[in-house]
This record gives sequence, C-alpha cells and structure tokens, in this order.
Amino acid sequence: MMIEYRELGTISIDELAHALIEDIQALKELYNVKYVKGAHLRVPVTNEYGEPLDVHHRSGGKVFRIDTFHYHPACRDYDL
Repeated sequence: MMIEYRELGTISIDELAHALIEDIQALKELYNVKYVKGAHLRVPVTNEYGEPLDVHHRSGGKVFRIDTFHYHPACRDYDL
C-alpha cells in the first residue's frame, strides 16, 4: 500500500507529520490495518520554494538515508 502526498505540494515538516498521523489513524480505523513490515518513507527535502536541498550531518557529510530512531516496535516478531 502506498500513500501519496504529491498533491500537497511543498509543505512544512510539521504539516507532513500531521498528515502522516492522520493517515495512519485512517489505516487503523477505516481499513483495519494492524501490522506493517519493512515500511519506508522517502522525504524529498526542499526549501520553502520547492527547490531541492541537501541534508548534512553535523560533521559536514551528506545524509542520504537514516534508520529509524524507534527501536522498540510492538510487533510479534520482535525478539526480547
């Protein structure tokens, strides 16, 4: 399943977070989705005019991919 956000155009990261939360809630309530596996989120970073920007580490190198900061999933295949 894919959720498209292209129609929203250039939005703030806070607006994206709000949209994600609403859409995940809709998946739960309207479609009875209970689990996901291997989900990924592609975020094309821009300035307020939609011009592409590079994301950099504090050390100066470019960031192309990050892993989630959420390391305690409540799924059934999590090893304790």
